[in-house]
Amino acid sequence: MKFKVSLWKKNGHTKIVTCVAWNSAEEIYSIGEDHVLLCWHLDGSSTQTTKITEFPEDFYPTDMQWHPRAIQNTGTSIKKQSHDVVLITTADGKFYLVNKSGRIEKTVDGHKGAILRCRWSYDGSALLTAGEDGVIKVWSRSGMLRSTVVRGTHAILSAVWSPDSSNILYSQGSQLALQTLNFSSKSKKWYAHEGLILTVSWNRNNNFIISGSEDCRYKVWDGNGNLLFTSAAAERLEWENYEATLIKRKTIQVREIGNNSGVVEMLEISDRVVHMELAFNHLVVVTTNQCHIYSSTNWNTPVIFNLKNSTISAVILAEKHFLLIEWNVMTLYSYQGRLLSIPKWKGMTPDEPLYPPCIALCSDTLVLRDQANEKLLHILELSSNKPVNETHPHLHTCNVNEIAINRIGGAHDRQLAFIDVTRDLFLITIRSTGFGRICKIAAMAQSISWAIDANVLAAMLDATLSIWLCPNCVHYSDKKIIRRTRIDKENNEFGKQPSIVNIKNGIVTVRRGDGALIAISFYTFFTTLHHHIMNNKWQDALSLCRITKNNIIWTCMAVMATENKQLSAAEEAYAAIERYDKVDYIQYIDKISNKTEKLAEMSLLAGDLLAAEGILLQHGFINQAIRINIQMYNWSRALELAVRHKKQIDQVLEAREMYLKLLDKKETNTSYISLITTRRKSSSSNIITEMEIEAAADDDNNNNNNNNNNNKSDDED
Repeated sequence: MKFKVSLWKKNGHTKIVTCVAWNSAEEIYSIGEDHVLLCWHLDGSSTQTTKITEFPEDFYPTDMQWHPRAIQNTGTSIKKQSHDVVLITTADGKFYLVNKSGRIEKTVDGHKGAILRCRWSYDGSALLTAGEDGVIKVWSRSGMLRSTVVRGTHAILSAVWSPDSSNILYSQGSQLALQTLNFSSKSKKWYAHEGLILTVSWNRNNNFIISGSEDCRYKVWDGNGNLLFTSAAAERLEWENYEATLIKRKTIQVREIGNNSGVVEMLEISDRVVHMELAFNHLVVVTTNQCHIYSSTNWNTPVIFNLKNSTISAVILAEKHFLLIEWNVMTLYSYQGRLLSIPKWKGMTPDEPLYPPCIALCSDTLVLRDQANEKLLHILELSSNKPVNETHPHLHTCNVNEIAINRIGGAHDRQLAFIDVTRDLFLITIRSTGFGRICKIAAMAQSISWAIDANVLAAMLDATLSIWLCPNCVHYSDKKIIRRTRIDKENNEFGKQPSIVNIKNGIVTVRRGDGALIAISFYTFFTTLHHHIMNNKWQDALSLCRITKNNIIWTCMAVMATENKQLSAAEEAYAAIERYDKVDYIQYIDKISNKTEKLAEMSLLAGDLLAAEGILLQHGFINQAIRINIQMYNWSRALELAVRHKKQIDQVLEAREMYLKLLDKKETNTSYISLITTRRKSSSSNIITEMEIEAAADDDNNNNNNNNNNNKSDDED
């Protein structure tokens, strides 16, 4: 980022200007060591100054801020309340409340030594002061002391309120500290820069924190202190062999690396560049009022269209289209500049900002976190022929901080990885009807990214870079396969707060906390293997595995062959990694003649019991569905199916009894206990009924015999 600076020398201060403050979009107030308070009126290209007042000779200001303009909703009307009071701090430890005419309304002696920073809360009901004495104090609107929040030994150079005014962020040396006003909670402190931190600011719209330091860098953090961005000398983007650098505020240099001719394109933009992104062979440049789309095949003729709003906060690129994110609205465009759609979702709140790290885009799917409920994830299906369609959302147990979606394959191959507020990493399989299986795959995650050219997931787990070559297998029950398809790389060069930039061609690019880029290579052959399988070249894939003779490659081959129902390739791969139980099961599947049962058994081979059961139930194979649940020891589901369809109940109970005898355990499953009890009562009732019937029959026989005897006696008489 580069700033254009204009120096105004007329009718200004005669000595050093120590602080400035905006009062409105057209008014800036300044004060300096000449003790004069000036108002600068901005009127287009001209600037006028007005002297408000002159303070005493011993008045040396250090900071100033106008009382915030609070907006209150009163039914249908919106009323603006503005207290024209400016807060000014000085080097003698005092702060002053000064009205717009320059009259001092109140003076408070607050600190020992200079007060270095003062800030109003966003609602204007309180103010904070921080000074050389290492103390932060909170005062009422009228200047009455409420509490001393921080007591330290080092000077506090900068402090700011959180958007909800429940926390205070301040800097001491090269550290940032987050202090809650709830004194029962502990403060959070971390090393943020290599030099002295001079200033911090907290954006109330997107909850982002920005800090500036003597190390000549600024950094962007989220509200929890996780690093999002580190500035560099010039903004530079890379894609394959192209490199785009913003060398001036209106000029972008594009280089083609590796080309003998050393082609360099200089792109002159008509207005100041606000955002730029390079990916998928396109460079998207956003200015204050236009969007420029450049193609790598032709840098000379960009597609240009006007923007309705100039408040673009982020640009997200995908293979077929890209997303422009404003404060609370998203707009989907094609690379030809055509407006595709304005995505909307259920419960959309136009007053809440969007959070770019929790927006994921691919060619056919858009996933985003709800604006009001940070636990809720929305999924939207994108199609060129149909309007945007929202499917079933996913409600997580706690707030979600970051999401990422894979790009390879069709809509049925979509997988979503996300990190929640506890830094646990989860993986979800997205089906055409919404969210499917969910699995926790790691803890202490701080950054995630999917590869551009393969279904590979990478995550930074503290100082360890973990790579899942076959993320699909984490949903299955075979833990050995999961361990063999995961690569962990520890590197001391990562430092603190590393983040993953991109993954391509078997190389993971990681940005350190100081902005430096590190390239880490994982198994390069896997990318080639993945391309062979995506193109359905199974013989080429097997040849590659035979040449490499590597267990990781063979394991990945086995997983992907099983998922694609390629039994012969899977059999050879499992044999290569000495999983002879899988080989034996594949040979058993080959002998099955019924296609439905064969498909179900292949799903079971991959560990996907849910899919296997669904195939059997869909085709009416109830007995087989019950059998595979018994084989997988899924006892509750086996009993549920047996009772629902009134089939094989005795077989399920018998198998369960044999299972418990083998383990020498007693029955603890309530479903089985209640069913066994009910059947025993029913059996007892049947026995009693049969005994009563037999007794009644005996009584009838006795009565008949007695009657016959009596008749015989009468005949003899």
